[in-house]
Amino acid sequence: MELSERLKNIPHLPGVYIMKDGDGVVLYVGKAKDLKNRVKSYFSGADTRYRIPYLVKQLKHVDTIVTEDERQALLLESDLIKKHKPHYNVRLKDDKSYLVVRVDLEQEWPRLEVGRQVAEDGAKYFGPYAFGYEVRTMLEVIKQTLPLRTCSDRVMHNRVRPCLEYQIKRCAAPCCLSVDRAQYMEWISEAMLILDGKSDEVIRLLEKKMLRASEERRFEDAAKCRDSIVVLRKISEQRSTYSMSPGACDVVGLYREGSQAEISLLSVRRGRIYDSRTYGFSELAVDDEELLGSFLSQYYQEQVLIPDEILLPFALEDEDVRAEILSLKRGKTTKVFVPQRGDKSRIVHLAEENARANFRARFADGGKDGVLESLKNAFMLEDMPRCIECVDISHFQGGETVASVVFFKDGKPDKTRYRCFHLSVQGKPDDFASMREVIGRHLSRCAEENTLSDLMIIDGGPQQLAQGVFIRKQLGVQRPEMVGLAKKRTIASPYLGKELFRLMVRKKPERVFIENREEPIILKPNSAELNLIERIRNEAHRFAITFHRKTRSRRIFSSALDNIPGLGPKRRALLLREFGSIKALKESSATEIATRCSFPEHLANLIVAKLHQ
Repeated sequence: MELSERLKNIPHLPGVYIMKDGDGVVLYVGKAKDLKNRVKSYFSGADTRYRIPYLVKQLKHVDTIVTEDERQALLLESDLIKKHKPHYNVRLKDDKSYLVVRVDLEQEWPRLEVGRQVAEDGAKYFGPYAFGYEVRTMLEVIKQTLPLRTCSDRVMHNRVRPCLEYQIKRCAAPCCLSVDRAQYMEWISEAMLILDGKSDEVIRLLEKKMLRASEERRFEDAAKCRDSIVVLRKISEQRSTYSMSPGACDVVGLYREGSQAEISLLSVRRGRIYDSRTYGFSELAVDDEELLGSFLSQYYQEQVLIPDEILLPFALEDEDVRAEILSLKRGKTTKVFVPQRGDKSRIVHLAEENARANFRARFADGGKDGVLESLKNAFMLEDMPRCIECVDISHFQGGETVASVVFFKDGKPDKTRYRCFHLSVQGKPDDFASMREVIGRHLSRCAEENTLSDLMIIDGGPQQLAQGVFIRKQLGVQRPEMVGLAKKRTIASPYLGKELFRLMVRKKPERVFIENREEPIILKPNSAELNLIERIRNEAHRFAITFHRKTRSRRIFSSALDNIPGLGPKRRALLLREFGSIKALKESSATEIATRCSFPEHLANLIVAKLHQ
């Protein structure tokens, strides 16, 4: 059916519309109270967003899905965006980096577990935390204050004697010793209060314990309570306090200039800001209301903990629908609204100021568009290289060959799309075969997932570039365009002094080789364009070296422990986790190995004997 005929048959009902190009690729997914009126607005000129003409130019098909109401349309839109990842929709970066702390109160001896998923398993969850150091700091405070177990269930059930944590008074050792469960659960309750931002309540409890211990002349226990109070007060003082409801609250701020925007989200617990996250968006084809709505849908779609209130910088047409969906998912009422006065209004302005400040920081160098446009012109590319990859090979005398691919979007690294490869090319060094293998495997996968980048930088000269171009043509894909980045060769001469040679090597320029051109391009020294591609190349090199060292370390670790009866792959992996290196393991006694890994004593003795042969 022709597009014009399809548009005539769209009903005046709520639902979702899916726009596709001639190849059936989904370009945009949207929701509407009235599908016909909403879709018609794209062709009537009523929608003035600057990228709409580009979308309409590519548009060949419009599919619609009618829903019972706007709530169903909102849920379906969110699911379809996640499934198809349309180019013209706002896409929130995968939130796998956000951590939560899980406490399962059904266990006999609960522990604090760090994870990335919130499951409906009856356990209590705290977070999310944007940075790992926040979680580590919080758990370290709890370990200093409360003697809770940290080992896994498997280790706990197999332990025959208390571990090192017990020796340094950081664990009560419920695995081996008789511990009062009521007392242990009291410690768990105090830990949960700390995680929930209720440090003041824990401080009051500790003060009572300290006074009681002092009266009973248990001065060591009193001193321990005092030290814990000092640590908790420091954490409490670092957080600004607002006169707000005692529950959990998320505050959203938005700042925008043209097609670039920044969203800031502040997490407030019991009147204190305890976390802040920002999200940058580029090439936006949506207005502020749709941007904010899409952000909320994706952010709260899966594992993120839903708060009591979500404060917005401006009103959304479907606020009530969103509140209803979140309340149903959470099992308790969640309010979504714009505060008009008081501390709630003040903290929304603070979130907006955070968004503005992060936006300025992100474009402090005047923005990446100018740099990317310069690269496009310098390398004679067809499109602006917004998505850039770099490939690097690493090996040790031809063995253990690995490769890395790093990904930069708009001049910034996107580590969710970093990839590393174990290569089959082993033996004597063969950079060409290695380059063909990694590029072939990577481009094949990207072609299947429709995630091909705009530009691929290959660490090497024209020969390495030729391998990449050959593989791309062999696969029959048009992207990415490729360049080779190599340093100018400097030949040592016996007539050059060491100091002069050192200066010549330091000043040698980078050379960029492009397709269908023999002479390299020399970018201006210290230019933003050269700095960007050098930074990408150096990041690929760092990532490859790090991966190679880990691979080699695992092999050396495993080979040093080969042929020990009773020491299989799982136990070797446990040793590597516990000790990290052969050197650390070699410096440990059989008793420490047996204690930390729950190994039989005879096996620990065999390991020590093998390492000291």
